[in-house]
Amino acid sequence: MRILRTLGLLILATTVVAFTPEPSCADSWALPTTASYSSCGGHARLVVTPRDLSSQLGYFVDKVGNVEPAGQKNGGTRAAKARLERLIDRRWRVMWERQIPNDAAPVSAIVRDDGAYAVTFDDWHGLGYGRNAAVIYSATGTLVRRLSLSDIVPETYIEALPHSVSSIQWRGEPRFSTDGQRVLVPNAIPSDDFAAKTAHVDFAVDVADGRVSAIDPAAWEAALATGRTVLAAQTAEEAATKSAFFAPLLGPRVNGEREWHDYLREAVSRLKRDKHTPSTTVLRAPDAEDYAVSETWVRDAVSESHADNVALASLSPTNLVAVLAKVTSKLPVRSLSKTTVFIALSDQYWPGAVAAMRKTGARLVQLDPTKPILQRPERIGRRYPASNEREF
Repeated sequence: MRILRTLGLLILATTVVAFTPEPSCADSWALPTTASYSSCGGHARLVVTPRDLSSQLGYFVDKVGNVEPAGQKNGGTRAAKARLERLIDRRWRVMWERQIPNDAAPVSAIVRDDGAYAVTFDDWHGLGYGRNAAVIYSATGTLVRRLSLSDIVPETYIEALPHSVSSIQWRGEPRFSTDGQRVLVPNAIPSDDFAAKTAHVDFAVDVADGRVSAIDPAAWEAALATGRTVLAAQTAEEAATKSAFFAPLLGPRVNGEREWHDYLREAVSRLKRDKHTPSTTVLRAPDAEDYAVSETWVRDAVSESHADNVALASLSPTNLVAVLAKVTSKLPVRSLSKTTVFIALSDQYWPGAVAAMRKTGARLVQLDPTKPILQRPERIGRRYPASNEREF
């Protein structure tokens, strides 16, 4: 049900992701460069040296192409390393140093003040993905346990959490318990309100063996129940979206501005066989308080547009024809001769639009909201390659 991460990596190929290492009580993002994570008391620190990457673009392209190690810099360090140091007699002394299993670098880390345990979290550009959601190291650098996110919470719970191609937003800032025997991690509680502040419920990871347990079982059960509810709603929404994608397209049931924009984009995508997204403009109803500015949008769309494809609709089809006639009367002849203009109007209003647009020389395409537009098989194959279009 999720968009493939590898597809999204191409989209993010020029994005710079950063985290800035600070003491473990206050992590934030920065580039995958050498980072020092200090204990809250300042008596121990974990210094992480990332694998050398040629560039972020090279890393993302290699990931998409399944080339490993992705983005490796020629002659550079081929593995991430960590070094634990303790402040003894006012001097930093190395307790251990070793390669670590992170692909490029961890996202963050915490270290106990006596240096007895250090824990890294997640992989750079892979928050929540992979086998390194949490990795525990002992006082000698021995790897105690690697935990993937599914070792901590159920797969169905993970599905309900906010996802992107590079992150699962699964946690807050980890910390050691007062006695230092456990790491306390605030686990995000799924929500269908993405604008709301994320709520969390703590779980504990024993540093001695990596055992995971809920601190408040009742609160954890409530979080699991919320996750099931959110996932069910997401599944239903995704099913409805898929059904609408397969179904013949008609005009929007709600005569709203956003709905008409959505209709225009989808209708043009079903008719056009190229990848050019149209410029969409929706003329508001004449009695709308903020109507006037929408006339300006229509004027700009047909007089100043540099787009090859322009799509127009209105909450009032009669008024759209009138506005087009007014706007085009002031345009030079054949001013849109290289532009395709899609106009959402039924047969009743179409002759008026044709007459209004004739002098512009535009190629006109009628989008009749009352007539179904079928989905193109090639679009189905791209978005749902495993689907049988006949099932819909």
